[in-house]
Amino acid sequence: MAILRIKEQEVSYSYLYIVVSYIVIKYLLEQFINLRQLDQLSVKQMPIHIEQTLGITQKQFKRSQRFYYDKLSFEMYTKSIKTAMEIIVILCGVMPFIWERTVTFFKMDPNSEFQRGLAYIFVEFLRLKLIDVPNNFYNTHVIEKRYDLSQISFALQFSDLVIESALWVVFVPILLYSYLYVAELGGDYFFIAMQFFVLIMAIVSSLVYPNYIQPLFNEFEELKETQLKQAISQLAFRMNFPLEKILVMDGSKRSDHSNAYFFGMYSKRIVLYDTLINNLTNEEIVAVVAHELGHWKYRHPYIKLVFFCIKILITFYIFGFYRDSDVVFLSFGFNEKSIFIGSALFFSLFEPMNTLFQIFELHLSRFFEYQADMFANRHGLGSYLMSGLIKLFKQNSTNLMVDPIYQWYYNSHPSLFERLKYLNKLR
Repeated sequence: MAILRIKEQEVSYSYLYIVVSYIVIKYLLEQFINLRQLDQLSVKQMPIHIEQTLGITQKQFKRSQRFYYDKLSFEMYTKSIKTAMEIIVILCGVMPFIWERTVTFFKMDPNSEFQRGLAYIFVEFLRLKLIDVPNNFYNTHVIEKRYDLSQISFALQFSDLVIESALWVVFVPILLYSYLYVAELGGDYFFIAMQFFVLIMAIVSSLVYPNYIQPLFNEFEELKETQLKQAISQLAFRMNFPLEKILVMDGSKRSDHSNAYFFGMYSKRIVLYDTLINNLTNEEIVAVVAHELGHWKYRHPYIKLVFFCIKILITFYIFGFYRDSDVVFLSFGFNEKSIFIGSALFFSLFEPMNTLFQIFELHLSRFFEYQADMFANRHGLGSYLMSGLIKLFKQNSTNLMVDPIYQWYYNSHPSLFERLKYLNKLR
């Protein structure tokens, strides 16, 4: 759909007010949930069941409580600023103002949706970075360093920002042009075309990111021939896991957090953070890897991909009822309509449905974590996984006191105590 001029007409501004009302309601709901979690993080004395289950000290418990209290308090503060700015942007007509000025300020072709869309994204990118960059630096260099959880330097974080911006300059124009082309080419059945487009992009990104983009931020080297490598290789062989390489990533140059994951379409590569190797025994590392292989065995990545495709299909099918509606554009102050602006407006209107999708996805993710834990336990590694999780808690100051509503709304993983309780039941 090219850029079309909309005839002036009387219009209800209900769509704008629907979006603003939802933003306010969501903000109040999330702040209420966050306050409930702050109450949990205000507990000073470690509950006896946590002490008996984890065997951690009162000092470690207090450190975890203080860290997450400071972190969540700052998140609530930044959320308030972002929400206020978002409402101001919508009510003051900043979006249509930027769209109209792309022609005069950037000297863009008024009939080029791609050029004007790219300029619009650039302005929005700068606006969001003005908020996000200071917040990220404060969170990293003040809060996390206060608890010795961040190792990244100002220079390295600035370097990351430069690389991210450069990648944005390279990939955003390609993605935007492809999106507009496919959306217009699809015609009345564009939602099917968009389904294939998004699926192809997801597959391409799964190949490009770990092989070409992630190495721009971290160094990877193959795990040396050790007992650990032999144990992981034997585990993968027993499970028929198509292992190609075991890589070690230098995660310690940014933080003390530990993790393990795998990637690859056919032959797979397992990645271990160096912090994981430095802090866990070989048996505990193998148990953590077994958990990750459990995700593969139960086809969790493929199930998530199917869910993602269904969500995309529903999203763009509903979008088809709005993309040509003059009322939607006019209610937000636009006197022109295009696929690009229509998409931006629709995703604001679609946010309530998207929130429901996210809640379901989080519930599914927590279920998958339990399945992966069960898989590791079936291979005789349950006790090692438990001791490894406890060590990771001590290293990462994992949140222990989690409000059930906060858990349901935000967390993709069960809490440490819930996972240990579950593994104990399986033994």
